[in-house]
Amino acid sequence: MTIQDLLKDVSVMDLTTFARAIPSPKDFLLTQTIFPTAEMREVKWRTKDSGRYVNVAKYRAFNASVPFATREAWQTSREDALPALGQKLVVSEQEQILLEASHGSDQARLIELLYDDVERHVEAIRSRLELAAGDVLTDGRFTLEQENGLTLEVDWNVPAENMPVARIPWSDPASDPIADELRWIQHLDDIGAPEPELVITSRKAFSYLAANNAYRAAYYGSVNPSTTPTATLTPQQINVVRGNYNLPPIQFYKAQVRVDGKPRKVLPEDLWILVPPEREKWAQTMYGVTAEALVLSRGTNPEIIREDAPGLIITRGVQDDPVQIWTKGAAVGMPVMHTPDAHIVAKVL
Repeated sequence: MTIQDLLKDVSVMDLTTFARAIPSPKDFLLTQTIFPTAEMREVKWRTKDSGRYVNVAKYRAFNASVPFATREAWQTSREDALPALGQKLVVSEQEQILLEASHGSDQARLIELLYDDVERHVEAIRSRLELAAGDVLTDGRFTLEQENGLTLEVDWNVPAENMPVARIPWSDPASDPIADELRWIQHLDDIGAPEPELVITSRKAFSYLAANNAYRAAYYGSVNPSTTPTATLTPQQINVVRGNYNLPPIQFYKAQVRVDGKPRKVLPEDLWILVPPEREKWAQTMYGVTAEALVLSRGTNPEIIREDAPGLIITRGVQDDPVQIWTKGAAVGMPVMHTPDAHIVAKVL
């Protein structure tokens, strides 16, 4: 039995279908719900900004001419190639597999190892995209610095007003997080952005609200600080205050990934992020078509159908020098921001 015989019943389509059915880690909120996923039959990302202004009509005297109006409209667009990402893994226990194959063993062990590696590919690719989404939220830019030889930066032009700093760090009990957040929401209202639907932050940033003077005074209805009880607030009491001020609900974010063997938080703990509704109009995690998918979907007997080409692709193969069995996970994709002024990313600590 040859190595090719061992692989004959493990198709690229089977591996890819299995990979795409693997759920993302629950902590990966950014690429699941904050920057929802979009798959396109493209190799480029595109954003369009268009709109129009309509001035009010004017009254006129009877028998007077109707005044002429003016049209005010604009449209801008940006596009560029989606960067490729992925990894390759050599199947472990190769010598044992080859020894068993020479004795007529079945391929069950190899198939198990192949699918184990597919799970690793999926987690690795999704982890990198989650980290990229955190990068975009943190500073408004998608940046690669000599990553496997690739340097790239896409600036989404998030206005400075949408990345404010709290007047006093919220770790100081004398700060006023209520006034800060209301001011940021008012800014969104002033520019015509939708009302924030959600706050994404760390448990650490939230914890400082419990002993905050402004929150305690709001909960107890104190006019004079000296009459405010000194007890810290519970999470339920904090949410009562937020409800009274019509502030959006809070969701904690704690995802970590491993970069070159070291754990890294996807988002800094000092951020308070106000997220808009209808998020697919704000930002998306865009997947395109890989070079591997283009090759596999061509010809009269394609290994994958053209409709399945966008998204993550898993391939497998062998080589003779040295003798190796390998799997490869590949994707092209990145977080893309369509409306850079619809959210707030505030530094609060």
